[in-house]
Formats: sequence, structure tokens, C-alpha cells
Amino acid sequence: MKKQSGFTLIELVVAMAVLGLIMGAMVHLFGSSVTSLHVGARQEVVYEEARLLMNELKTTLRYADKDSIDPEQPTVSTSKFSYKGNLWDMHMDIAQGTNKEYKVTVEWKYDTKKQLQVTREDITDGSKKITIFPNDSNNSIFEGKFPVTSETLTLNDGNTVIMYKIALPLQYEFNGQMKTQTLETKVVPSKDEVTETPEEKMLKEYTSLVSIWHKLKNGEVLTSSERNSLGDFKKFFGTSNDSLWQLGNNDKIREYLLSEKYGGAWFSVNINGKTVYMNPYGYGDTNVPITVDNVFLIGYTDPDKTTGWNVNYVYNPENKKWYHLIKNGGVSVSLPFNKVKDLINGSGWEIVGRS
Repeated sequence: MKKQSGFTLIELVVAMAVLGLIMGAMVHLFGSSVTSLHVGARQEVVYEEARLLMNELKTTLRYADKDSIDPEQPTVSTSKFSYKGNLWDMHMDIAQGTNKEYKVTVEWKYDTKKQLQVTREDITDGSKKITIFPNDSNNSIFEGKFPVTSETLTLNDGNTVIMYKIALPLQYEFNGQMKTQTLETKVVPSKDEVTETPEEKMLKEYTSLVSIWHKLKNGEVLTSSERNSLGDFKKFFGTSNDSLWQLGNNDKIREYLLSEKYGGAWFSVNINGKTVYMNPYGYGDTNVPITVDNVFLIGYTDPDKTTGWNVNYVYNPENKKWYHLIKNGGVSVSLPFNKVKDLINGSGWEIVGRS
């Protein structure tokens, strides 16, 4: 008898059972994958959304005018936060870029307090850039707490500055499970200069001009910040000539700083209970140009004394300490700084601290 082809009933039942198991496993795996897409946004998507908003806040708040910040000290119950500042509009093209004034408003997108909206407005042309986080309100875990809050820092010199903390709570799906995380950063507006003492600030203002002078003499390219400083300096002395002899002259640099940076009165510090008016000095003459390493600070107890190099207070920028001449009167410090160091490290001088 000829053998019949095909499957027996038992073979079909077994095959269907096996196929059912395979399909069940596939549906389970595929179903889990499909379901996971609806649980929450993917990790990389949430990170990208948070990064865009965080960078927008960090950058603009860093260069904000602290006097424009409203409210000055936001809390978790704040609903709107704004500030103004200036940003260079073409960071890859220093020569063609310009500083543009902007206003930033940080607020809840809706009354539900589930999405944060950051609007940066170009004050010149009125254009706006809007950043929202999270893009889908279903992915929000803000719980109504405003993500920008303030902390007050007390510096070593006793001054205080306000630091702004930005905290973005995230939720995302990872391997089929929900994860939560908070991204945080802290920002201080640059004009507060948290780590910079008054002495360091004054030295930087003087030496930056000396550096510009040397760059011009050597034919080097100035940075955008240096070009702005040079423009202000030329305007003060009423000249359009880049080969400014005034940039290499101690008296002229001091004249410019006193008028334009210090409003006609040198900055004062308290040293051992005495008010000392500090001002910069850069050693140089016709044959020896001023260099950055020959710039230091001197101090007077007489607020009206703005010239003359016979002093009884000297600030050493290398160890960041003040030195006081114990005896009455003063000594001349119209010397290269290496000789000044020998002088103040000799007898008759003491290291004193600011109070």
C-alpha cells in the first residue's frame, strides 16, 4: 500500500501547541516592549530636554546683571523669575560677533505647575527663544516646586553673594522600569566674582591693560574682551591710535582706573582695624617696560593721597598677603617687584591680615 503524506491529528495538535508557546513568548516580549514605550520617555530623550533647559539657564544667569534679578532670592513657592544680561551672539566668530542684551523669564507653562518655560527675549529686535521642560507634561514630577532657588554665601572677606541652584527632577523608562533622578547645578552671576578678592580684582584690572599693550607691540590678536577694554581706554584718552603709549605708563593706567573703575576714590580695606586705601603700582621706565610680574599693590591710610611711592603698606600678589612697615613714615617702593619683596621681607616689616 502506498504511504500517505501529511500530518496525523496528534502531530498537528503538538505542532499547534508548540507554535502557541512560541507566539505567546513573542507576544509577551513584543508586548513588554510596546508597553514600555508608554510607561515614560526614554532616558536619552529626557536627558536631552533637561540639558537644553539647564544650559539655557546656566549660560544666561551666569552673565546676568545681578541688579535686574527679580525676585532676588527665589524659593520653591516662586512662580516667576526674571533677569537681564548680555551675551556674545557668535561664539565661533569673535571678529563679527556683538554683545546682545537679553531678558529671560522663567515661569510655569500652565497653572498646573507641571512644565517649566524659559523665554529669552532679544531686547534689540524683540525675537524670542522658548525652551520647555519636560516637553510632555505626563513626564513631569515637579510637584509644584519651583526649580530655581537661592542660597546666600559668605566669603572669606565677610562679603556675601547670592548663588542660584537649579534642580530639574527627571523620570524616564529604563529596561521597562521607571527611574527618577534630579539634575542640579549652581550658578553665581559673573559680576559677583565669588572667588575674587578686592586685591585680586584690582590687580587683574591693571595687568589686563599691560597685557593688551604687550600684545599690540608684538602684533598679537586681541580677544573680544581685550578689544572692548582697549576701546574704553582709547575713548578715555580721546585717541583712535592702537599704539597707545599710555598703556605702558603707570601714571596713565592709574589715572584711567581711578576715574573709570573706582569713581575717583581708591578702594579701601580694613587692615588690623585701620582703613587702608589700596591702589596698584607697575614698575617700568623708558628702557624697562611694565610687565605683569612687576605689578603689585600699595596702601595709604590717607584717602587723599593718590600719588607718591613712599608707603607703609604693600600687598604681595604671590602669597596674597599685606605687609606693614612698623616704623612711622614710609619707604620708596619705586622698584622692580623682586627688590620690593626683598624690602618687605627684611627687618622693620610685618605681615598683617585684613579684618
